Amino acid sequence: MATDFYALLGVSKDSTPEEIKKAYRKLARELHPDVNPDPEHQERFKMVTAAYEVLSDPEKRQMYDMGGDPRNAGGGGGFGSGFDFGDIMDAFFGGGGQRGPRTRARRGQDALIRLQIDLDAAVFGSNRDITVDTAATCGSCAGAGTAPNSQPITCAMCKGR
Repeated sequence: MATDFYALLGVSKDSTPEEIKKAYRKLARELHPDVNPDPEHQERFKMVTAAYEVLSDPEKRQMYDMGGDPRNAGGGGGFGSGFDFGDIMDAFFGGGGQRGPRTRARRGQDALIRLQIDLDAAVFGSNRDITVDTAATCGSCAGAGTAPNSQPITCAMCKGR
């Protein structure tokens, strides 16, 4: 790992969850943008928050300790709701020298689909077609919620969704 989350929070690898929480709260009070508007402190606050999100979750902490990517840890919480571990790494290292708006699409939520199959299908393999409902960006307004090249009015195709 390029960044040591334990050092960032000022705790040791064998710290208890309570010690990690206490260290995070202390740093969060010092670095929070409402208390300290300095941009350097705001970036450090983001890094400290990312470290806490990993180290406060037992599964993500175990994955991090083994040198893995906490983004792929199971559990379905934490990182799934718009949080991208890559964004934090970009904040640390400047996004690899990229300038201008970001064009890389964000990774979506993992899907778990349970499918009952018989023994023959398990042994010999088979193909199954499944239907999965997913959210898609409106082709008419590209997710802006308004018709293209117009005053802000609700898009007739997706109704702003």
